[in-house]
Amino acid sequence: MKHRAPSLLFVALCGVAPAVLGNLLHWSAWLWGFMSMVTTSGSLLLVMTVRSGGQASAGPHEPREAEPPVPPTEQPYQETRVIDAALPSSADGYDFLFSATVWWRPVTGHADRTDGASPALAVSSLVSRALEVVRHEEPGRASFARYLLDGELSVPLPDRSGRVEAMAADVTLALAPADRERLRKLKDLRKDEEVWEYERQHERNKRRYLGDDVLKSAGSAVVWWLARHENEIEKAVDMIGPLAQIAAAANDEEVPELFRHLLVPPVGARSEATTGGPMWIGQEGGMSDREEEVGVPDRMLLLLSAVGLKPDMDEYTVFVHRVVRSLETAGLVEAAEEIRRTLLLAPGEGYGEGPECDPPGEEGTTGP
Repeated sequence: MKHRAPSLLFVALCGVAPAVLGNLLHWSAWLWGFMSMVTTSGSLLLVMTVRSGGQASAGPHEPREAEPPVPPTEQPYQETRVIDAALPSSADGYDFLFSATVWWRPVTGHADRTDGASPALAVSSLVSRALEVVRHEEPGRASFARYLLDGELSVPLPDRSGRVEAMAADVTLALAPADRERLRKLKDLRKDEEVWEYERQHERNKRRYLGDDVLKSAGSAVVWWLARHENEIEKAVDMIGPLAQIAAAANDEEVPELFRHLLVPPVGARSEATTGGPMWIGQEGGMSDREEEVGVPDRMLLLLSAVGLKPDMDEYTVFVHRVVRSLETAGLVEAAEEIRRTLLLAPGEGYGEGPECDPPGEEGTTGP
């Protein structure tokens, strides 16, 4: 329409020009009417000749009037399957098993090149995309990685050659049963080891606390015990000796001289007379400070053990009674009473006083 308007205007001017000229020159109506018809027909013929000649001389590469594009026909999707494709995970030796339904179709412009390789190209494209997603995932996160694959592979994308575009549906991602069992065992062992490591660290802290703080000295041990038993002051005094001994043992040291008089002789000291003498005998044959802490009954018991007399023997009772009477005769009533109370049977169960209650072999006689 844009090319016709100038041509029509030219024809109209050629037809009107004779009429205008005839009126100015006072031609007759028949004359300027005839001239108008001639010029109009000539101009119209000229325009048609020019237009037909211009179209004939136009080259094949010259642009023509744009025509509306014809929309391309979309190819339908075709289906193929991927079954248990092994995809490496972030852990060496543990592979994911990838399965999916692959939907593919030729890319526009390559529909005429569709052949048997197209399904393989589609599968290769999907497997490569899946590999990029799961290669950084731990094998124990297969369920999580499957959701990532669902989102990544649901978008149709062309392969590297640009011949087909593919997407996936019904994606599954799992581990082999043997690998799942190994991971379960490793997870249990790792959890147990963490618990054990925490317990060991707790024990280290406790030992460090006791060794470096509580048992650093006898005084710190006593203060620690008193802090835990605030209302047992008298018992704290009795615990000074044992705590001093424990603190010395914890530091591989001897008990300080300040606390030695508070120690109680070991129970086994009473029987050491049979293996080399009491523990408190010094290297030079003298008596140590512990001798002052041992009472008369203890020394008597050591003597009895040394000669082989036991409490269930009659000789044991006779000997103790003789010693008790000898001490009473000598005026050492307190020592005699202490031996009787400690080494003899309770009152009413042993031998009484007087000749009628003499122990065996002593029926009131003074000699054999």
